[in-house]
Amino acid sequence: MITTKAKFVLLGLATIASLAITIYVLFSINERALSVSKEWIASPIENRPDYGDEEMEQIASAISNDLTYDNINAFVASTHAYYNQTTGFGEISKLNHTDQTDKAIELVSVINTYSKEENDKLNQDLQDIKFIALHYIEHGTTRDVQKLHRYFHDLDIGLNGYGAYDKVWGVTAVLGNGEKTR
Repeated sequence: MITTKAKFVLLGLATIASLAITIYVLFSINERALSVSKEWIASPIENRPDYGDEEMEQIASAISNDLTYDNINAFVASTHAYYNQTTGFGEISKLNHTDQTDKAIELVSVINTYSKEENDKLNQDLQDIKFIALHYIEHGTTRDVQKLHRYFHDLDIGLNGYGAYDKVWGVTAVLGNGEKTR
Protein backbone atom coordinates (compact mmCIF):
# COMPACT_ATOMS: atom_id res chain seq x y z
CA MET A 1 0.00 0.00 0.00
CA ILE A 2 1.28 3.44 -1.03
CA THR A 3 1.31 6.08 1.66
CA THR A 4 -0.23 9.50 1.22
CA LYS A 5 3.21 11.09 1.22
CA ALA A 6 4.35 8.80 -1.62
CA LYS A 7 1.19 9.64 -3.60
CA PHE A 8 1.94 13.36 -3.33
CA VAL A 9 5.54 12.79 -4.42
CA LEU A 10 4.42 10.73 -7.44
CA LEU A 11 1.76 13.32 -8.32
CA GLY A 12 4.37 16.10 -8.09
CA LEU A 13 6.80 14.17 -10.31
CA ALA A 14 4.04 13.48 -12.85
CA THR A 15 3.11 17.16 -12.90
CA ILE A 16 6.72 18.24 -13.42
CA ALA A 17 7.16 15.64 -16.21
CA SER A 18 3.94 16.78 -17.89
CA LEU A 19 5.02 20.42 -17.69
CA ALA A 20 8.46 19.58 -19.10
CA ILE A 21 6.92 17.71 -22.05
CA THR A 22 4.50 20.57 -22.73
CA ILE A 23 7.32 23.13 -22.73
CA TYR A 24 9.43 20.94 -25.02
CA VAL A 25 6.56 20.51 -27.49
CA LEU A 26 5.75 24.23 -27.51
CA PHE A 27 9.35 25.24 -28.19
CA SER A 28 9.87 22.59 -30.85
CA ILE A 29 6.67 23.67 -32.65
CA ASN A 30 7.81 27.29 -32.45
CA GLU A 31 11.23 26.37 -33.93
CA ARG A 32 9.58 24.51 -36.83
CA ALA A 33 7.20 27.41 -37.43
CA LEU A 34 10.07 29.89 -37.48
CA SER A 35 12.12 27.81 -39.90
CA VAL A 36 9.14 27.35 -42.25
CA SER A 37 7.99 30.97 -42.07
CA LYS A 38 11.41 32.25 -43.13
CA GLU A 39 10.99 30.45 -46.43
CA TRP A 40 7.72 32.06 -47.54
CA ILE A 41 7.55 35.44 -45.80
CA ALA A 42 9.43 38.24 -47.51
CA SER A 43 11.78 40.21 -45.35
CA PRO A 44 10.74 43.79 -44.60
CA ILE A 45 12.00 46.52 -46.88
CA GLU A 46 14.80 48.21 -44.99
CA ASN A 47 15.48 51.17 -47.26
CA ARG A 48 11.91 52.05 -48.16
CA PRO A 49 11.79 55.59 -49.54
CA ASP A 50 9.92 58.19 -47.55
CA TYR A 51 7.85 60.19 -50.02
CA GLY A 52 7.04 63.81 -49.32
CA ASP A 53 3.88 65.63 -50.40
CA GLU A 54 5.39 66.73 -53.72
CA GLU A 55 6.54 63.22 -54.64
CA MET A 56 3.14 61.75 -53.73
CA GLU A 57 1.46 64.40 -55.90
CA GLN A 58 3.77 63.50 -58.81
CA ILE A 59 2.93 59.82 -58.40
CA ALA A 60 -0.79 60.64 -58.27
CA SER A 61 -0.69 62.77 -61.40
CA ALA A 62 1.38 60.19 -63.30
CA ILE A 63 -1.27 57.51 -62.84
CA SER A 64 -3.31 56.88 -65.96
CA ASN A 65 -6.66 58.63 -66.36
CA ASP A 66 -8.24 56.02 -68.65
CA LEU A 67 -10.86 54.74 -66.18
CA THR A 68 -14.25 56.21 -67.03
CA TYR A 69 -17.62 56.24 -65.35
CA ASP A 70 -20.76 57.88 -66.73
CA ASN A 71 -20.60 60.48 -63.97
CA ILE A 72 -19.42 61.05 -60.43
CA ASN A 73 -22.59 59.43 -59.04
CA ALA A 74 -21.86 56.19 -60.89
CA PHE A 75 -18.27 56.26 -59.63
CA VAL A 76 -19.44 56.73 -56.03
CA ALA A 77 -22.11 53.99 -56.25
CA SER A 78 -19.74 51.51 -57.90
CA THR A 79 -16.93 52.18 -55.42
CA HIS A 80 -19.29 51.95 -52.46
CA ALA A 81 -20.54 48.57 -53.73
CA TYR A 82 -16.91 47.42 -54.04
CA TYR A 83 -16.16 48.38 -50.43
CA ASN A 84 -19.38 46.78 -49.20
CA GLN A 85 -18.29 43.55 -50.86
CA THR A 86 -14.65 43.59 -49.78
CA THR A 87 -14.89 45.10 -46.28
CA GLY A 88 -18.49 44.78 -45.07
CA PHE A 89 -19.79 42.14 -42.67
CA GLY A 90 -16.40 41.30 -41.20
CA GLU A 91 -14.54 41.04 -44.52
CA ILE A 92 -12.23 43.87 -43.47
CA SER A 93 -10.38 41.41 -41.23
CA LYS A 94 -9.33 39.41 -44.31
CA LEU A 95 -8.39 42.14 -46.76
CA ASN A 96 -6.59 41.31 -49.96
CA HIS A 97 -4.07 44.13 -49.90
CA THR A 98 -3.15 43.69 -53.57
CA ASP A 99 -6.78 44.25 -54.61
CA GLN A 100 -7.12 47.15 -52.20
CA THR A 101 -3.94 48.76 -53.56
CA ASP A 102 -5.25 48.39 -57.12
CA LYS A 103 -8.52 50.02 -56.04
CA ALA A 104 -6.67 52.86 -54.31
CA ILE A 105 -4.69 53.50 -57.51
CA GLU A 106 -7.96 53.51 -59.48
CA LEU A 107 -9.46 56.00 -57.01
CA VAL A 108 -6.56 58.39 -57.46
CA SER A 109 -6.82 58.11 -61.22
CA VAL A 110 -10.56 58.73 -61.35
CA ILE A 111 -10.37 61.57 -58.82
CA ASN A 112 -7.68 63.23 -60.97
CA THR A 113 -10.31 63.30 -63.71
CA TYR A 114 -13.38 64.39 -61.71
CA SER A 115 -12.00 66.68 -59.03
CA LYS A 116 -11.55 69.67 -61.32
CA GLU A 117 -15.18 69.70 -62.47
CA GLU A 118 -17.07 69.22 -59.20
CA ASN A 119 -18.48 71.66 -56.62
CA ASP A 120 -16.42 72.82 -53.64
CA LYS A 121 -17.80 70.39 -51.05
CA LEU A 122 -17.60 67.37 -53.32
CA ASN A 123 -14.16 68.42 -54.53
CA GLN A 124 -13.03 68.66 -50.88
CA ASP A 125 -14.28 65.11 -50.25
CA LEU A 126 -12.59 63.84 -53.41
CA GLN A 127 -9.29 65.40 -52.36
CA ASP A 128 -9.64 63.83 -48.88
CA ILE A 129 -10.33 60.44 -50.50
CA LYS A 130 -7.33 60.89 -52.80
CA PHE A 131 -5.10 61.67 -49.80
CA ILE A 132 -6.32 58.56 -47.93
CA ALA A 133 -5.88 56.40 -51.04
CA LEU A 134 -2.31 57.65 -51.52
CA HIS A 135 -1.63 57.00 -47.84
CA TYR A 136 -2.96 53.46 -48.28
CA ILE A 137 -0.76 52.89 -51.35
CA GLU A 138 2.29 53.89 -49.31
CA HIS A 139 1.44 52.32 -45.93
CA GLY A 140 -1.24 49.67 -46.57
CA THR A 141 -3.22 50.14 -43.34
CA THR A 142 -6.64 48.60 -42.76
CA ARG A 143 -7.72 51.86 -41.12
CA ASP A 144 -7.30 53.67 -44.46
CA VAL A 145 -9.56 51.15 -46.20
CA GLN A 146 -12.16 51.62 -43.46
CA LYS A 147 -11.98 55.42 -43.92
CA LEU A 148 -12.40 55.06 -47.69
CA HIS A 149 -15.44 52.83 -47.21
CA ARG A 150 -16.99 55.36 -44.84
CA TYR A 151 -16.40 58.23 -47.28
CA PHE A 152 -18.02 56.36 -50.16
CA HIS A 153 -20.88 55.19 -47.91
CA ASP A 154 -21.72 58.77 -46.90
CA LEU A 155 -21.26 60.09 -50.45
CA ASP A 156 -23.54 57.37 -51.81
CA ILE A 157 -26.23 58.43 -49.34
CA GLY A 158 -25.71 62.13 -50.11
CA LEU A 159 -25.43 61.93 -53.89
CA ASN A 160 -27.45 58.84 -54.82
CA GLY A 161 -29.93 58.42 -51.98
CA TYR A 162 -28.45 55.03 -51.01
CA GLY A 163 -30.82 53.58 -48.46
CA ALA A 164 -29.86 49.98 -47.74
CA TYR A 165 -28.05 51.06 -44.58
CA ASP A 166 -28.72 54.59 -43.43
CA LYS A 167 -26.04 55.08 -40.76
CA VAL A 168 -24.13 58.25 -41.57
CA TRP A 169 -20.48 58.34 -40.50
CA GLY A 170 -20.30 62.15 -40.80
CA VAL A 171 -16.97 62.13 -42.64
CA THR A 172 -17.94 64.03 -45.81
CA ALA A 173 -18.39 67.71 -46.50
CA VAL A 174 -21.20 66.86 -48.95
CA LEU A 175 -23.35 65.08 -46.39
CA GLY A 176 -22.18 66.97 -43.34
CA ASN A 177 -24.26 65.88 -40.35
CA GLY A 178 -26.58 63.69 -42.35
CA GLU A 179 -28.56 66.02 -44.57
CA LYS A 180 -29.02 64.61 -48.07
CA THR A 181 -27.98 66.81 -50.95
CA ARG A 182 -29.11 65.80 -54.36
